[in-house]
Amino acid sequence: MNTFTRDNFLTICRQLAQKHKSIQTITETYGFPPVYERAFGFETLVQIILEQQVSLASAKAVYGRLQQALGKITPYNLLQLNTQDLRNLSVSRQKAGYLHHLSHMVEHKLLNLKDLPDKTDDEVRQTLIQVKGIGPWTADVVLMLCLKRNDVFPTGDVALVNSVRYIYEKPDWGIDEIKEYATTYKPYRTMATYCYWHAYIQRKNIIAPS
Repeated sequence: MNTFTRDNFLTICRQLAQKHKSIQTITETYGFPPVYERAFGFETLVQIILEQQVSLASAKAVYGRLQQALGKITPYNLLQLNTQDLRNLSVSRQKAGYLHHLSHMVEHKLLNLKDLPDKTDDEVRQTLIQVKGIGPWTADVVLMLCLKRNDVFPTGDVALVNSVRYIYEKPDWGIDEIKEYATTYKPYRTMATYCYWHAYIQRKNIIAPS
């Protein structure tokens, strides 16, 4: 698989900065991005689902309450909580359904997370989107942060899209135009994404993913 490591991450970012004016602008203005990463597993998928369409701070608070209630976040333990139990922990009704479906899939071996690191990017996406609440954006985040795949550019990410438009001074660019532009970063679109995320986080002075 085409993956990156902590050891070669900065080298790749420097190569992108030498080749692309936009990345050079980011690194000169904001410095190089950190290596955004998370351990891959069930708990991380739960956390990413909780982060959908809310602030990272809010999702972190809900995840903390869930962790405190369960002791350890496992598929079996999560299935012991009904929808109202999860609502009492500030999990939305919709996300409660997503978490129950994910837990059911893993607990009943309909989804084998241990197999995912050996699959191609598209195979990972196709496997994960079988779970309710996991769409292309969530699958791409898993590929980047957990599996460290080199060449992912999630145009469903609002922060990324806004950052590209701002840095490249193309406020009217549509998604198709951004996708086409992003091909110039192949085969290191993930590192380009991290640079744009970093610029957005610094410019907006918001909490970084963790």
